[in-house]
Amino acid sequence: MMKTFLGILILCVSIISVSAQDIGTGEVDILSVRKKEWDIYGTLHTNGLGIGTRIGKQHSIRKKSGIDIEWTYYRLLKEQRGKTSFTLEGIDNKSFVYGKLNNFTQIRLGYGFTYLMNTKPYWGGLSTGYFLYGGPSVGISVPVYLYIMHYIPEEQTIVMNIEKYDPDKHDLSNIYGRAPFKEGLKHLKIHPGLYVKTGLTFDFSTDDAQITALDIGIALDAYLFPIQKMAYHEKQHFLITGFLTFHFGQRLTNYE
Repeated sequence: MMKTFLGILILCVSIISVSAQDIGTGEVDILSVRKKEWDIYGTLHTNGLGIGTRIGKQHSIRKKSGIDIEWTYYRLLKEQRGKTSFTLEGIDNKSFVYGKLNNFTQIRLGYGFTYLMNTKPYWGGLSTGYFLYGGPSVGISVPVYLYIMHYIPEEQTIVMNIEKYDPDKHDLSNIYGRAPFKEGLKHLKIHPGLYVKTGLTFDFSTDDAQITALDIGIALDAYLFPIQKMAYHEKQHFLITGFLTFHFGQRLTNYE
């Protein structure tokens, strides 16, 4: 998956280098009147998805900077959801990911810039550039809890308990199903860290007051305390993802 993203990035850079050689874009000074901007965005990355917002200021026709706030959900590609064949009256055997230890999300708060390599003609078109953002990244891991069956031979009955998943104790012979997510919230862990993301941006809005843009890039998160998503899977201090992000927002004058 990451190799595919790298290939796309190289192709985009080649296209930009050609388009940047076009005849003058017809830039007009009035475009620089719009100094402020904001947008909201959705992200699809190689290990999940996310949403965020960006608030910035335009310093020139080509350069802008601002803050970036983002929430993402991270999953391993090997995760496969299934259900057991057990059915007990009154308790739904909800599907679960066998071997999954933790749910993991990220909250990023960053600052950075975007630089346009070629701007739009006054009649519209496509502007292309690159961006770099970084800052604190807070990882949140929520342990997985399951309904576990315990057979009591003296009474010939099955007792159901909610327990934190333990690969040394729990397997398909005694797992009934997934317990409510709220059970894990009582024991969530915080993973402080830093992140950086960079890539290419393409703004194809036909209105200078609107932002309609697509980003393609790579993000790196580094955490002080390692994350373990799955049993028998190595703990990770570093997470690398490729992503596609769609932005929608507005550019404002100083009077708006």
